[in-house]
Amino acid sequence: MPTDICKICFKPIQITSIATFLFKNLTVCEPCFDMFCPIYESFIFEGVSAYAVYHYDDFIKEKLYLLKGCHDYELKDIFFDRQQHLLRFKYAGYTIVPIPSWAPDDEARGFNHVEAIFSHLKLPMLKILFKTRKHKQSDLSYSKRLEVKNLFMITDVDISKKNILLVDDVMTSGSSLRACLSLIKSKRPQKIKILLLSKTKPPDKSLY
Repeated sequence: MPTDICKICFKPIQITSIATFLFKNLTVCEPCFDMFCPIYESFIFEGVSAYAVYHYDDFIKEKLYLLKGCHDYELKDIFFDRQQHLLRFKYAGYTIVPIPSWAPDDEARGFNHVEAIFSHLKLPMLKILFKTRKHKQSDLSYSKRLEVKNLFMITDVDISKKNILLVDDVMTSGSSLRACLSLIKSKRPQKIKILLLSKTKPPDKSLY
């Protein structure tokens, strides 16, 4: 019997595999899930352990646009539909800190898309970073992206006893991630790790 309706194709989710039998509240059917191509890539960024679930391919780009640009809030859970339990176990004891968007954009959209996506992991979340001005990475050249400074700030909060998981939807040049990571490091938490929904292949390997 169908368990739910797929949020991508709107067809009933059938129990056709061990995943659909064991997992509850699935949001993606098996055929649609097959269109996701996870890479599960571990790497080191600025001395910190990082993990990317997907490449920023056309499929992920389209679904993120529908969520972020078209305000399709129902899509927030599709990205970690099968991985939520694995990631929750992998980062048990960590508190999520999302990289922020420009606040007026979030207000116009009605939600912050990064917070929405990673809320599916059901880990505690601290919204302690904020953006000081509007800035769109895709509007800048690669060299200009690397020059991003003073774009983010952090609230006066004590995280010295916390394990922090810095999260974002897409890593391109790494400039935003680097700026936010520096702010988190300044607060001296017990541990820091990075979790990315997706990443592009950087043109400069020295970023790693």
